[in-house]
Amino acid sequence: MTSPLLLPVLSFICGLIFSSLFDSGFSSIPIIITALLLIFGWLLFFLGKERFVYPLILAGFFLSGFSLFSLSNAAYQKNPLRELPADLYLDFRGKVLNLPERRPDRELITIRVEQVEVSGEIKKIKGNLRLTVSRSSDTQKRLELLAGDLVEFSAAISQEESFRNFHPDFWPRYLRSHQIQARGYCKSPLLVKKLNEKNLTPGAFFSGLRRKLQKSIEKDFTGNEPGSLSPEGAVLEALLLGADGRLSPETDLLFQKTGLYHLLAISGAHVAVVGFLVYSLLGLFILRRKTVQLALLLALIFYGFLVEGQPSVFRAVIMASLFLLGKLSSLETNLLNTLALSALVLLVINPFSLEDAGFQLTFAATLSLILFYRPVVNFIPRLPLKISDLLALSVAATAGTMPIIISSFNRVTFSGWLLTVPEGPLMGIIMGTGYLYLAINSPLPALGRLLAAVLKLLIKLFFLIAGALEPLGSLSYRIASPPLWVVTGFYCSLLLMLLKSRWRWQKLLNAAVLLAFFLVMITHPFPPRQKNFAVTFMDVGQGDAVILEFPGSRLMVVDGGGFPRSNFDPGENIISRFLWHRGYRKIDYLVCTHFHPDHAGGLPSLARNFKVGEFWYVEEKGNPLQHKILQALGKETRRRIMRWGMEEKIDDYLLQVIYPEEEALSRFRPGNDLSAVLKLQGPDVSILLAADITIPVEEYLLARRPEVLRAKILKMPHHGSRSSGGMSFLRAVSPEWAVITAGRNNIFGFPDRQVLERLKAVGTEIFRIDRDGAVRFEKTAGGWLILKAAGDKNSK
Repeated sequence: MTSPLLLPVLSFICGLIFSSLFDSGFSSIPIIITALLLIFGWLLFFLGKERFVYPLILAGFFLSGFSLFSLSNAAYQKNPLRELPADLYLDFRGKVLNLPERRPDRELITIRVEQVEVSGEIKKIKGNLRLTVSRSSDTQKRLELLAGDLVEFSAAISQEESFRNFHPDFWPRYLRSHQIQARGYCKSPLLVKKLNEKNLTPGAFFSGLRRKLQKSIEKDFTGNEPGSLSPEGAVLEALLLGADGRLSPETDLLFQKTGLYHLLAISGAHVAVVGFLVYSLLGLFILRRKTVQLALLLALIFYGFLVEGQPSVFRAVIMASLFLLGKLSSLETNLLNTLALSALVLLVINPFSLEDAGFQLTFAATLSLILFYRPVVNFIPRLPLKISDLLALSVAATAGTMPIIISSFNRVTFSGWLLTVPEGPLMGIIMGTGYLYLAINSPLPALGRLLAAVLKLLIKLFFLIAGALEPLGSLSYRIASPPLWVVTGFYCSLLLMLLKSRWRWQKLLNAAVLLAFFLVMITHPFPPRQKNFAVTFMDVGQGDAVILEFPGSRLMVVDGGGFPRSNFDPGENIISRFLWHRGYRKIDYLVCTHFHPDHAGGLPSLARNFKVGEFWYVEEKGNPLQHKILQALGKETRRRIMRWGMEEKIDDYLLQVIYPEEEALSRFRPGNDLSAVLKLQGPDVSILLAADITIPVEEYLLARRPEVLRAKILKMPHHGSRSSGGMSFLRAVSPEWAVITAGRNNIFGFPDRQVLERLKAVGTEIFRIDRDGAVRFEKTAGGWLILKAAGDKNSK
């Protein structure tokens, strides 16, 4: 057998998967069975029954994986850091594990916590904390910390799930895959105090070098705001040092749409470029191959520490190191064996890595290159300048990674296949020039400035090529995740293409099956999973987002949440993922009640991610957010300005705009008091969505059309603020249920106590997003089914 490790490692991975699916807690039984299998296997080997040994080895690896995941998960869940009270400020002490990651409004640090003070009692604990340190102003001094620094800080432990909705939150899986037990929040850098004067640890050396190189880039690639980088500088920092936190949202979006983001997110490809550059340079001066290989091994390890052991680089360095060690030991190296051993080492170190999309992409791409590069390059015609080889690499890697990309990121992109051919070599040129620039910038600043100018031109060309196919929107689009059976069928059909033909039409038939699974995967021809009317009030923090699903699979989204001083996009990360989870590809009606960031901030992403039939809005000329949304919408989208009297019949339901009207436009100021109020009526359904109107607007409506206000379900105006939800208004609506869209631990103190008392006085049952998470009302044959993402379901 040429790759004896491949099947045992696959069995080990299957054990990890089974353990994660059943999650029954740690048990010593699988460990005992594994030990018995090993003993029995050795016994069979000495008795000359070798053919029975290999199946026992596979079973042993399976049970080892099962046991390892169970043991690791039990230890992770019982870590004392996870048991600390959330949302209360506590005093911590610990060691910094990485250089602070810089963001426009905050810094991120991973800290190995050593002790915490709770209620005056100091407790010794061990666990990794991901700390967010907020910056209240651009002039506030940034943290200058190195790995290994001992710090004291005050922070509040955050809830594991940032937002509680009816689809999995990405944070728990992300934290576990990075072996981080908890997240914390610190409202100012002034609450973080460095205790040590000197730090002579190896981690401090690499962090200091990394920070010095960052400062070099900051000097020549300054952005418009203090501490920021120009777009070219942010790309250079990402390519050379693996720090992508200062990439602008526009740059992120461009490279995601064109399928080239893997070139910015430091990974195995960058390690390969670094290896090629070092190998080529050493080859000029050193003739002995093994000496070059040893030097290359040391250089890659150095590079891994320089980028602070980022998971993607760590994986690539492990794979390259095992391969080079095999060469240095004069052992015959089999690529599949090396890949399998690398996966085994990494999964033993951290079994939760298997849940990480980056881990899956790394090994899927590498395995696909090993298996399919040669068949692909033999199939396509020979082209000059090694274009055939580059194209074969791109196609082979994409074949292995596309199902994972679609499942994890809900994006189909074909432009990356073509653009990787010129962009890959250009990335190598930029990285080579960039490392030369970093090396000589301090001793020879004049030459450094010259190289900086060259780099700016090269990166501008990098941007230009990346955007070349952007106008062809059909080459990149968003889509719901394919069912598991489609992904499995695609991979099985792909592997069957490697088999030798035993009958005449075998290859052709297999290719047809592969093509069928491929087409299903990239089109998702499945209807949304919705038979009854339902309204879902999403948890988007301190903001509004309401999803109305109709029995005929038509969909309305009212507002999209948002955060004024943050790059976090609830439209992309929460609402879109919920809609994809439910199988939607189109939003029939996208509604913006008004253009405040907490209502409209997520709408540009929804406009880009889905085909939109109609966009309803209250026009606010000169508003930049309105312009951004209109720019994101497709040309085929109908724009409708909302006014009183506007109606839309959707199946058996009637949607009415009951505010604003022309008279109100001259009476109230734009913003909350001119936000659109919607009323939905249908079979035993009446819902009033009151946006952010205040008591003066409520009184205005009561004086003109009180009869249209009555509703069974009320979306409380302005998040439960004291300035809204007056008693007269609540009596007129007389809701059976009211939903308050207030964010957890919001700084405004919503919902106000007086509002809660008013609701109780009119006999209304209250649902609060800050307490209950997302709330869903579904009309069934037996009545209303009410679901709370953070609680139990009720039938009414």
